[in-house]
Amino acid sequence: MGFLRNAWYVAAWSQELSDNPLSQKIIGEFVVLYRKSDGEAVALADMCPHRFAPLHKGKVIEDQIQCPYHGLRFDPRGKCQHNPFDPKVKPSSAQVRTYPVVERDKIIWIWMGDIDQVNKDLIPDYSWINDEKYTFTSFASMTQSLDYRLIIDNLMDLSHAQFLHPTTLGNEAMAMGGTTDEQKEREVVSRRLNVDGEAPTLFTIGGAAHKGDRVDFWNDMRWDAPSCYYLQVGITPTGRPRDEGHFIQSAHLLTPLDEGRTIYRYLLGRTFAHGIDEITTGMAAVVAKAFIEEDEPMITAVQERMAGREFWDMRPVILKSDRAAVMVRRAMDALLAREKA
Repeated sequence: MGFLRNAWYVAAWSQELSDNPLSQKIIGEFVVLYRKSDGEAVALADMCPHRFAPLHKGKVIEDQIQCPYHGLRFDPRGKCQHNPFDPKVKPSSAQVRTYPVVERDKIIWIWMGDIDQVNKDLIPDYSWINDEKYTFTSFASMTQSLDYRLIIDNLMDLSHAQFLHPTTLGNEAMAMGGTTDEQKEREVVSRRLNVDGEAPTLFTIGGAAHKGDRVDFWNDMRWDAPSCYYLQVGITPTGRPRDEGHFIQSAHLLTPLDEGRTIYRYLLGRTFAHGIDEITTGMAAVVAKAFIEEDEPMITAVQERMAGREFWDMRPVILKSDRAAVMVRRAMDALLAREKA
């Protein structure tokens, strides 16, 4: 399978990070993260070079992480600064790998590849998370025993919502919606318009529409390599312009732990029913139900039937609605091939 290394992955929500070491596994590598006394985020390999103990089980002392096994301390650059058995000697070989990190839009981003190729311009834009005009759900996360590529396939083709999410996220017009798709080197944008369908549950529970209302329902999606997804869904009375409607922005941030497991972080922000906690809670419950009780079991069943075989090797039937998901797979194949070369 292989993972794209010269890319930004989500290591954590900002609120997950403190001066207590946080252990994460990202594309097969164990990483420990913590905050320095000035609040700056630090990421190091989660393994002491002495006897290979996990550093996250230690503690942070004066911005240095102390190994829980023999007490060596490593600074944010990964250099050993304290040897309790010989304080005058700091072994030059006692070096821990460091990872570039950037904190932006309430997200901790980590670069897993070549330090000489770090490019902050490649960090996806989620600046709307800082906008107070939205009412947000909580910063959620779940671990799924799934190949992250199958989750991306699912997200990039929302025509399934009519059938898999009829009482939660979809409506009966979704499978017939029209799409426009655009592919760049590290980005795919897909816009879907579903005309004259019944208002989806996410909008009726928030009062943006009433059950049975006929609406035009749009879904604007953006994938950023390798595993981040942005979605705006909105409704407007049938035939009316978007600026007369309401919408929900959402971030879907996938961090592959390894080839078979993924951390799925997500956040929703809405433009209607501001500050009403019971609506926020209700929307979060609908989304969690859709993800956990509808999407995850279906993708798990797909993964079981694929039985470790590669997607293209199985010669899948390709439908018109698959266009955006296929674009993502082709873009990732090209990026991986280029990196391997």
